[in-house]
Amino acid sequence: MYFGSDGASGDGGAAETLVARLAAAHDDAMDAADWAMEDAGEGARSFREVVMERARAVTVATKELMRAAREGGGAEVRRATGAVWEASKAFETCPRDPVRAIGAKLMRCATFVKDVSDELMGLGQDEVMEDDEDDLRFGDDDFDEEEAKRGKQLATYSKACIALLKALILPTVKETTARLDALEPIVEACADFQSALEDIGVGAYPPQDVDQLRESIATCASAGRTMHACVRDAGIGDDATEESLAAFNEATIVVEKSLEGGAEE
Repeated sequence: MYFGSDGASGDGGAAETLVARLAAAHDDAMDAADWAMEDAGEGARSFREVVMERARAVTVATKELMRAAREGGGAEVRRATGAVWEASKAFETCPRDPVRAIGAKLMRCATFVKDVSDELMGLGQDEVMEDDEDDLRFGDDDFDEEEAKRGKQLATYSKACIALLKALILPTVKETTARLDALEPIVEACADFQSALEDIGVGAYPPQDVDQLRESIATCASAGRTMHACVRDAGIGDDATEESLAAFNEATIVVEKSLEGGAEE
């Protein structure tokens, strides 16, 4: 409305009017964000982080559009307007409530956990040609009998990890209320869970360090039990979450026994 291809097409008052309207719209958006965070409650850390991240993006984009309105040409204003639009649209992807905000973080973690499990399930199945120069690929011949056996057991364990994570994520999707002070620590525990399983994935390749694998499995098991406790104490667990923990604990015992006697003397 106010800008041509070479900048402001009227006096400076038109640009300042636009800037004032932008400032007012930005303030309204920030008020709405503040209200959403206040309504979520003190313990809604994950929800607040998502809202604040998007609010900061809107603020940065709006400031740039204000600058372009005063100083830039038409093309620059159009680009800045598009950035404000995209930043504002991002609010549409905000979780609807604090419980789902936690669930969204867990689902991102689950994506990486599944990637590790998929890799473990295909361990040693690459067909490596003699003239293949990629020394990071491993075929069946790169694993001795014990390493191949442990690799399969670790792959089975990774499936139990996914099953546990799925069972713990489900209540955060179905429920809209929970004791957030009890549930929020699941995010950090899930990060530990993911990191430990990634270490297991790396450690499954030869040469295998059995002691390190044991340590990673112990960390993974501890994080898994912590995640279950968070769901239970938050009041959103059910019979399925209890059953998933029992199956996970059993899988942990099996894989730990498979590593007995495997450490180098």
